[in-house]
Amino acid sequence: MEKGLKNPAFVAYASSPQGQKTIEKTADLGFTIFKIGLIGGVALFAYFKIFKGFKKIQEDKRYKPSNINTTQAKARSEAIYTALLGAGANYNTVENNLTGLNHNGFIRLFNEFGERRSATLVKMNLVEWLQDQFNEADIAKLRFLIKGFF
Repeated sequence: MEKGLKNPAFVAYASSPQGQKTIEKTADLGFTIFKIGLIGGVALFAYFKIFKGFKKIQEDKRYKPSNINTTQAKARSEAIYTALLGAGANYNTVENNLTGLNHNGFIRLFNEFGERRSATLVKMNLVEWLQDQFNEADIAKLRFLIKGFF
């Protein structure tokens, strides 16, 4: 027996009023599923962009302006990332790049660092990286350099 549109039984059913109703229901169902998928996809995209994305911190006007510019912050963030990535974090490199930063300078560095993937593919911001890589004694030394962030 032939299949598809060449099948006389299928053609007869599709031509009948009941067949037309079935075709309409199938088309309506397909369109409804498409709409639900589209709305769900947009909602998921918005959720991850709004709630799961990296949020920059605004520089605080109550403190002195940043003592480093954006280019310097970017260079320091790359140096810190290189020191943290891989087996064993290089504390001295991190400490040297954090030394001398004022409050807004650290914010600028934090924003330039953004969120980066670790070797385990987890995305973390600068403070999360530092807390993940160093023990409590090292974190206490870093807290002395940069107050109020971790």
